[in-house]
Amino acid sequence: MNTESHYLLKKRIQELETEAERLRGLIPQEYITEELIDQISLNSATDTVSVVDTNYTLVEVSDKRLVGTNLKRSEVLGSRCYNIFYDLDNPCEECTIKEVIESQKPDRFLKSYMENSKIKFEEKYISPVINKNGIVERIIVQSKDISSYYHLVDRVGQREEFYKNTFESAGDAFLVHDERGQLIEFSLRLCKMLGYSEKELSQLNVNEIDDPIHSKDFTTRKNEIDINGTAIFETNLIRKCGKRIPVEVSANINLFANTKIYFVAIRNIEKRKIAEHKLSESEERFRTLVENAPDLIMRFNRDHKHIFVNSASNSVLSIKPEVFIGKTHFEMGFPTDMCEFWEEEMNLAFESKQQHCVEFTLTLGEEVHYFEWQLIPELNLEGESETLMAIARDISVRKRTEIALSEAVKTKDKFFSIIAHDLKNPFNALLPIAKNLYLNCNEMSREQIIEFSEIIYSSASQEYKLLNNLLEWGRSQMGKISHNPKQIDLKKIVTSNLLLHKAKADNKKIAVSIDLPNGSMAFADEYMIDTVIRNLYSNALKFSSAGGKVNIKIRINQSKAIISIEDNGIGISAENQKKLFRIDTNYTRMGTDEESGTGLGLILCKEFVDQNNGKIAVVSTVEKGSVFSVELPLK
Repeated sequence: MNTESHYLLKKRIQELETEAERLRGLIPQEYITEELIDQISLNSATDTVSVVDTNYTLVEVSDKRLVGTNLKRSEVLGSRCYNIFYDLDNPCEECTIKEVIESQKPDRFLKSYMENSKIKFEEKYISPVINKNGIVERIIVQSKDISSYYHLVDRVGQREEFYKNTFESAGDAFLVHDERGQLIEFSLRLCKMLGYSEKELSQLNVNEIDDPIHSKDFTTRKNEIDINGTAIFETNLIRKCGKRIPVEVSANINLFANTKIYFVAIRNIEKRKIAEHKLSESEERFRTLVENAPDLIMRFNRDHKHIFVNSASNSVLSIKPEVFIGKTHFEMGFPTDMCEFWEEEMNLAFESKQQHCVEFTLTLGEEVHYFEWQLIPELNLEGESETLMAIARDISVRKRTEIALSEAVKTKDKFFSIIAHDLKNPFNALLPIAKNLYLNCNEMSREQIIEFSEIIYSSASQEYKLLNNLLEWGRSQMGKISHNPKQIDLKKIVTSNLLLHKAKADNKKIAVSIDLPNGSMAFADEYMIDTVIRNLYSNALKFSSAGGKVNIKIRINQSKAIISIEDNGIGISAENQKKLFRIDTNYTRMGTDEESGTGLGLILCKEFVDQNNGKIAVVSTVEKGSVFSVELPLK
């Protein structure tokens, strides 16, 4: 459209508006009553006329209004007006009959519709018919066909009214400005968005309503539009109150007689920006949470390649996150068996599309770590799993606690087993003898009394030894025995125990040889090591036959002291050697002189040696004897 056509169009639109005002003047403005309705000649009216009740039902209609419907008056009366004239199931969107009924005042509206593939326009004036009680009973609808005016405008080059309706009804706001940024046209939606009246906004320039601080200035944008013909960008518009509104702008250029006119569509993206800001905050909080999580969080594609790794990889695996990206576990150099296990589990999660959890162990440095691995498929809009999130949590502490708890349960079971069995057995022999002695001592010979007394003494001694070992072991388990390591004289401790068990050795005629150099010092708790040597020497005597030999040696090297106690007794099989030092096996056996054992002595020895950072070991051959050795630190 050239400039001359533009002005002709403007002039013609002004003429149409003047004509519309003249037509409105022909329509009565006073309220229509029952008396006035009788004076209206439907068939002589210049415009088409129809009368409806408050439910849109046709009460009367002019012949002119029936033109084009191919229906008779008798066929339309009693039907809904919108159904007969516009083939609609509900009242026209533009209709204001409901408002006229409520206000009891006349009103008008423009109706557009399609007829024979052409757009038809009608201007409608609505008058309420009020009865004597002041209630609206009927409504007179006078219609004027103004399609010819709109078609005339269309022939000039613009359907002004239709364009304007479209302009105003669109979800976006629009404006048209010239090269200087002066506003030529704009939609009422823009007025509402910025809080200006039409008159106020028409006097403003683009620069007065646009804040380009986060975008490009007006000149830069205009040059971009001039070159490319279009531009899409975001900026902030300034409301009348000074508030900034984020908007998305789409601008295009049109030429009219060598004059540049810029057509701009404006979309309010305030809600979107708020949502984006919240999303950004949420993503930032999520990223902060993920990056600071102690768990190892990774994402994989279907090729098992890492596409995300959080910073926990540095602390858990001593590998920076960026090293993983784009690589598989195989390419990272992890053990082959673990890589195969991980990929098998990932494939299962991909195919099942279900979250599942597995456990695995991984040796990091010299320590075995236990991990709980959660595999979570991430589904796209089609429900397919394209990526996988894997969260590995180090549960080593929990696992070790579970193992310790299991051991504690075994320990408890062993403890009660010993109490139930070993404490009870000696009394089975002791009680009948003691009862017999008590009831028949006056009738017994001296030799019988001595024999019974020896049996009672032996049983009581064995019971005392068992109780003492149980007490020592129980105190060690509960941490009641204090650990006070210091420099101790091993020779002194061994000599003391030789004297303690001298009578036992003499009774079995066991030859005891010693190799105890002076200066045999070690760094350990004296009480605990004394208990260890006492138990080992006592066992050597117990399992040696009469006339046997026991050798005790102390050797010192650069970092440790080694105590060895060797006997030539009955020895221990390889299978039973595996049961030694363990609370869960309950291994015990009778001595060569039918001495019973508790099974706790060697367990107690290992507990005390371990607490002193030492080692205890055995080398034994059946029927040839055993050598128990204890290593202790010098410092």
